Amino acid sequence: MTIIKTRAGLTPLLWLSLLLLFGSSSLNAAANFEAKITKISVKNKMLTGRSYYAKVTVLNTGTSPWTAANDLKLVTTDDIQTLWQSPTGTLANDDQIQPGSSKIFNIKVTAPDRTGIYGIQFQFQRTGNTISSNSKTKMIVVENRANRVKFISQLLPEKMETGKKYVVAVQFRNNGSAIWNRKKGYKLGLKSKPEIWKESIIKMRKNTVVTLSEAVTFQFDLTAPDKPGRYPIQWRMKKGNKWFGEPTPKLYVEVTEPKSDSGAEFIYQNVPGMQQLGEIFTVLERGEIYPVSITFKNTTNKNWTPGRVALGAQNPPGSMTWSVDRIDLKRGETIRPSEIKSFSFKIIAPLQPGIYNFQWQMLKGFNGWIGEKSENISITVK
Repeated sequence: MTIIKTRAGLTPLLWLSLLLLFGSSSLNAAANFEAKITKISVKNKMLTGRSYYAKVTVLNTGTSPWTAANDLKLVTTDDIQTLWQSPTGTLANDDQIQPGSSKIFNIKVTAPDRTGIYGIQFQFQRTGNTISSNSKTKMIVVENRANRVKFISQLLPEKMETGKKYVVAVQFRNNGSAIWNRKKGYKLGLKSKPEIWKESIIKMRKNTVVTLSEAVTFQFDLTAPDKPGRYPIQWRMKKGNKWFGEPTPKLYVEVTEPKSDSGAEFIYQNVPGMQQLGEIFTVLERGEIYPVSITFKNTTNKNWTPGRVALGAQNPPGSMTWSVDRIDLKRGETIRPSEIKSFSFKIIAPLQPGIYNFQWQMLKGFNGWIGEKSENISITVK
């Protein structure tokens, strides 16, 4: 008697019985289509209405190979498809993307017709159903030929005290064909939370004219918010009431209550031959004269002025080890809150060989030490 066997050595009758009992999906390995978008390369600046190519890498994280017959495609997410004119990426007829391999799609996107900052996001689908999570959103600045902008730099404190004014500088380059000036309505605008910061529109100077490839610097006083907190700040160019061009990077400023009038932050010091190996040290020749510099920041809410605040020798306090124990501000000099002061002066190394401490601190009057001390340097005199 001949017994006919099928898959796994089963007889046709037994195989049919199992199919009826469990269904074919339990006996055949089900097709598994999953994907992950791993990389997006696209220009971060575009011109209105122009088409560009985005390079999107998609990884096959399922167990089934991908072919053109599987009806797989890369699309933008539903809420922005019409914004970018519904770009789609599909597999080529000869594509065979195995599990663990990636497919790079060159997908055509067309910039919106209006200037602005827009997000673009992708997802991978099979037969209209999403089989990947949404990609990260790429932000793109859309400009026109007349008003194109390149952010260059900005300067503002990372920390502020409530209600105080600080000098801020923001610089942009005109990369478009339009000429910027005050009469045409070109200005700098505060993009983030203008209701919090007291200065939200900074006008160009009356006689300033900025042509193609030239830069403009807006320098102004910015008043910190009245309440402590962490506040975003971001600037962008405006013409009239319309924003254009790329903005400054969004920064966050820590705003705190004003400190007392007894604060100083050590910033930096420079001593000839200074090294660091476990501790800061240097070697000097006895009796020789050396130039040094020490920098502190005024973290008080009052100005430093001559006679009121000076740099004093420490370790021990008032030490004359280096032939000088006090460095005064120059006549007429004023160090405002949050400004830094570098004291440059000369010291004389002791006549006796040995190891000596070199440390300084800000001094209020003649005996009121304020703020941080400089880092102590162990100096070997030989």
